[in-house]
Amino acid sequence: MKKIVFLLSIIMLISCKQNQEVERVASVIQVPSSPIYAKNGATDVVIEDYLPADTKVDSITTGNGIKAMPWQTTDEVFTFEIVDGPAINLITLWTNGIRNDIPVFKSESKVKRITYDKPVGSSRIQLKGEFTNWAPVDLEKDGDQLYYDAEVPTGKFQYLFLIDGNEEKITADMPDVVSNGMGGFNRVIDNSRNASPAELSYGTILEDGFTFRTSGSLDNVVILYENQKIEAQKDGDTYTVNIPETDFSNRISKTQLVRVFASDANGRTNDLLISIQNGKVVRDPSKLDRSDFHTQVLYFMMVDRFLDADPSNTKPVVDPDILPKANYMGGDLAGVLEKINDGYFEEMGINTIWLSPITQNPETAYGLWPDPKTKFSGYHGYWPISNTAVDYRFGDEKILKEIIATAHEKDINVILDYVANHVHEEHPLYKEHPEWATDLYLPDGSLNTERWDDQRLTTWFDTFMPTLDFSKPEVVEKMTDSALYWVTNYDLDGFRHDATKHVPEAYWRMLTKKIRNHTDRPIYQIGETYGSYDLIRSYVSTGMLDAQFDFNMYDAAVSAFAKADNSYSNLAETLNKGLEYYGHHHLMGNISGNQDRARFITYASGDLQFDEDAKLAGWTRETQMSDSTAYDRLGMLQAFNMTIPGVPVIYYGDEYGSIGAGDPDNRRMMKFDNLSNREKNLRELVQELAQLRRNSMSLLYGTTQVITDQNGLLILRRAYFDEETFVYFNENPILMNVADKNARFRESETTLINTLETDKYVQVRARNFAIIQTKTKNKPQ
Repeated sequence: MKKIVFLLSIIMLISCKQNQEVERVASVIQVPSSPIYAKNGATDVVIEDYLPADTKVDSITTGNGIKAMPWQTTDEVFTFEIVDGPAINLITLWTNGIRNDIPVFKSESKVKRITYDKPVGSSRIQLKGEFTNWAPVDLEKDGDQLYYDAEVPTGKFQYLFLIDGNEEKITADMPDVVSNGMGGFNRVIDNSRNASPAELSYGTILEDGFTFRTSGSLDNVVILYENQKIEAQKDGDTYTVNIPETDFSNRISKTQLVRVFASDANGRTNDLLISIQNGKVVRDPSKLDRSDFHTQVLYFMMVDRFLDADPSNTKPVVDPDILPKANYMGGDLAGVLEKINDGYFEEMGINTIWLSPITQNPETAYGLWPDPKTKFSGYHGYWPISNTAVDYRFGDEKILKEIIATAHEKDINVILDYVANHVHEEHPLYKEHPEWATDLYLPDGSLNTERWDDQRLTTWFDTFMPTLDFSKPEVVEKMTDSALYWVTNYDLDGFRHDATKHVPEAYWRMLTKKIRNHTDRPIYQIGETYGSYDLIRSYVSTGMLDAQFDFNMYDAAVSAFAKADNSYSNLAETLNKGLEYYGHHHLMGNISGNQDRARFITYASGDLQFDEDAKLAGWTRETQMSDSTAYDRLGMLQAFNMTIPGVPVIYYGDEYGSIGAGDPDNRRMMKFDNLSNREKNLRELVQELAQLRRNSMSLLYGTTQVITDQNGLLILRRAYFDEETFVYFNENPILMNVADKNARFRESETTLINTLETDKYVQVRARNFAIIQTKTKNKPQ
């Protein structure tokens, strides 16, 4: 493979090149250049992840402390290692004299030894945890002691031991354990920093720029304006940034972004994100549109369970063995269009709708539930027998195009759930190319189904759903072309990608490359990965996906809000961990639930126990609502999702509190009418929360601080220049006189909040939480 033989000479000339005065031409990178998370050792950068088609790199320059490894570098991959320098750094790709900057984050991982101290006998002891992507690994032996040396990033990470393949029993009274959010406990290893880095905060909006401040001394500051470094003037703890004039006529978005990264002796600080239009800082969120991904409020509907507006295509599978609630119920694309037209989504504050898969699925029953012995149909859409044809039970091409056009008229995005990992055995592709599937049986003769971690890239979901072998280039080519069809034949705004972690990175790189080469609009791609932070983040980059759903955040929120255990410490820790991993202004999906999990509200009401088999309950019984305070707890979850960084995602029915255990009970038919007073109140609350978020710059772009997570209180602060929002969560009903200009929170509590004196404030109130937002035009700096 061709080597970049001129790399060393270019790097030696870095200081000369960066000091040259050149006309500012916009970076060729059209989207924010994702940070490179450097390893302890050699790190590879896939160059084409960042560059448009047919764009060649003239040279590559690096910041101090980054050592290029030219003997390993090719025209496709740049390899480097960090030998010294700050926690924040830069790599610059030069294309035809244009600089294209990529932030580099120095690894803060450490090797921590974990020992197993119990008698072993003849048992095989293994370990699995977040740092192994939950795949089992064998322990090493040192004399009589078993150990595992784990490379652990900054923070706290969960793990457990396996004895002869079975998970150890961990109880709450054991030392160094934490709830796993599913009724059990895991061990915890701690690699937290000894001291916290400085904090960055927004300062003042200027005529042609802005200021920001730091709470401590910094060793490096990197400011990127649309992927190009700009400078700041420092005066004490304040930095002043002037926005340079730049030609963005080649951009597909009217909004540009400034990103501020910094570090000190304790590591990376939080980062800042500033929205710019016409060279000015955006103050008014109404100036942003649906293509500004941070403004999204996403709504996921299972099409078959949403609304039946065309009875002519209501055709359940005729098979007496199918459990009735696992058959088609008639929801269709006509129902989606009807609710777009009647303003349901606009009224709710929704600006992005996510359609479950709508490709053709089989007309017969498959699968088997043992007791009672029943089957199920493909009503959910995840058993494709075609990757491009619309299932006639949902509609056709014409109505899908009408949905998209009508949604766009109302400034609403439409994204599609797409299945690439597998096909149904009736799919023509599998019939013509059975060799394109992975092996159903492993070399040891065991069945390769539901092996989610140890056979992550080859496992089948069921014996009738072949997983495709993406190690074959022809499979990658075929399946990326099929996905591309949906954004070239239709004006869709993005994808939700099913089973992301089971598909290799080569597929995601090829798909994203094709999308950018064949479309002229922003396309949002969000993936589904259950697993460790590292595994989830490995798919999120400029060359692959924009985001993934944050299931770790959801699990912590379920534990905090549904269990009512009077503790928010794990939730706050998980929030901060997500900001550390994905960035303080990430686009990760914060869900209220999904089609694979029992409904939050059914856990909160106690009608489903945390230690119960949710799938069994969903298949064998009808859950009820026995404790109406669960509506308050679901309101808390919705408020949390609407006020933290990321994209809030409402699973259909969670706006009013649809109940249900596991699949298929969690996929009941949507209700629009005949709601109880509790359901109506919750829907009104979610509507109010969504509208608040979309009209708040502090909730869209602000810094995030956990003020306290003690004594049954969780208090968050979001701030963006002259606007700040306080969010209060309380295990007991809030005692707050909202008529008072000076409001105090729970005077009976040990932790008190200082009096909030504001000229203007807006409030959202519920029994267990309150949101107070202040906007002061001339806030003192």
